Amino acid sequence: MAYDTMENKEAKGSGFSESVVLEVPSSSEYVLLTRLVVSCVGQLAGFGSEDIYDLKLAVTEAATNVIRHAAVSHFQIEFRVFPSAVEVTVTDAGGGFDVGALSAKPGEAEYGGFGLAVIRSLVDEVALDSTTSGTRLRMVRRASAA
Repeated sequence: MAYDTMENKEAKGSGFSESVVLEVPSSSEYVLLTRLVVSCVGQLAGFGSEDIYDLKLAVTEAATNVIRHAAVSHFQIEFRVFPSAVEVTVTDAGGGFDVGALSAKPGEAEYGGFGLAVIRSLVDEVALDSTTSGTRLRMVRRASAA
């Protein structure tokens, strides 16, 4: 059976872009597991400790939001590793929410989205889609310059 080593993939320019999908029970006890996977993924992408810490915090916030708000038994986190970048997608099959309501200001009745603001400050790209059949949050973090 033939397989590519990491060195062969780098030489071909294909990186490590295979996805790893983690199905997580919707319980706070499993957030530590997601943090451990993020650490490994960050190392594969060549991240330094600060980049890994920021990505772990962003994924922790995303997972915690699902656990608190989605009312689902489990959710998925997909990791894609690229040279010097990581893409993380958190998906749940909850009832969704109005993304536009997250732009409300503090003091308003429907204020929310502080966790999303934290996530946006920690990663380079954020895409959020939510419908009545679920929510999908895609984050991309690139390695900082040395």
